[in-house]
Amino acid sequence: MTSAPVLSAVLPPDLSAALRSRLSPAAEVREGTVVQVAEAADVVAAVRLAGRHGVGLAVRGPGRGTGRARRLLVDPDRLSEVTVSSSGWARVGAGVRWRDLAGEAGRRGLTPLTGGSAAERVADTVTGGGVGPLARTYGLAGDRVRAVELVTGDGALRRVTPAEEPELFWGVRGGGAALGVVTAVELDLLAAGPRYGGQLRWAAADAQRVLDAWRAWTPTLPAQAGTSLLLTRPRSGECGVTVRFAWAGDTEDGVEVLDGLLGPLAATARPLDSEIAPRGPAGLATREQEPGIGSSLLPDRVPDDAAAALLRAVRGARPRTLELRLLGGALGWVPERASAVCHRDARLAVRLVGATGAEDRAATRAAAAELAAAFGADLAGRPPAHGFAAVPDVLARTPTPSARDRLAALAATADPHRILEGAAGGDRRGD
Repeated sequence: MTSAPVLSAVLPPDLSAALRSRLSPAAEVREGTVVQVAEAADVVAAVRLAGRHGVGLAVRGPGRGTGRARRLLVDPDRLSEVTVSSSGWARVGAGVRWRDLAGEAGRRGLTPLTGGSAAERVADTVTGGGVGPLARTYGLAGDRVRAVELVTGDGALRRVTPAEEPELFWGVRGGGAALGVVTAVELDLLAAGPRYGGQLRWAAADAQRVLDAWRAWTPTLPAQAGTSLLLTRPRSGECGVTVRFAWAGDTEDGVEVLDGLLGPLAATARPLDSEIAPRGPAGLATREQEPGIGSSLLPDRVPDDAAAALLRAVRGARPRTLELRLLGGALGWVPERASAVCHRDARLAVRLVGATGAEDRAATRAAAAELAAAFGADLAGRPPAHGFAAVPDVLARTPTPSARDRLAALAATADPHRILEGAAGGDRRGD
């Protein structure tokens, strides 16, 4: 096997000048290494020069660009095109957030199937999997994609669809940043109309009771319902306990939904407040994009030992957030167009996020190791993942060996210079 070229640790002094001469008038090079692109041709220029000079290249954004101290960063925020077709699909530039697409689609009576956060870029969600608040009802956001346009590591701008470049179409949806820099995404939309959801919050003293009630309550939920439980240890003050809920059924029966589905949970302990109301899918995508680094696990249930470990993980001295998310439903169905996202059969996802310092990262990983031991056989052989921020989502962090080999073969072809973030990094379980 041919080893990857050694990338330059220091950017060549003539690289910024060469970049500026090749970029469009609206593009910029800032701080010497950040390329704020304005059109797809700017991405092509940046990737080709990175390959020629032997430097790494990454997309600037949450969860990206954490591995190399010196590299080019492509900032796609000015790729802000939003085109919505009345026939039920949209085209967006790589800088567009879900909330921007939702606003434009709503004017035509349509709405997107979002990722977990309305503030997340559509392109980041697509390449990172895309488990949103309505995923149990409609599946992954990446499963709604019609086409992805991206610049691969060889500097070619490609339009990737199931008919054209089918292997890249499989890989880019969930395969992360190692296959190319996305410039645009086309995806199918849903009919608009309010969904129902929000969150309930309890006092820290109720954490055990709420967690136990959530464990008993979630197996009773139909596929139209999605939920996650958050335990938060802030820098000061007591731990927070929050349950988020999303309902994709008929909102005219909102009171019945609240009483019938949320009633058993709310009766466990009196919530401090409740923000359950009709809202669109983007309004349900409220997950914060934490600045920290974390670990994740994919169990099928929460046994008693694991429940105790979940509480211990957020009761230590270090600030930390733990999210326990219900999967299942449409996530476990075979999609019409397969993608690189693995472990769709998992019933739950655990995401443990701590601060970014070396000691904090080590402590978070140690807490995750304790969780993995407590879950034991309930992980069904799915390996933990470590060293990740907001993207990719939990299902895309630990590809199966066959998917990993397939992605590596794709990356070797699409990125011959091995410059793209993730192309030479391998499995992040060892971070």
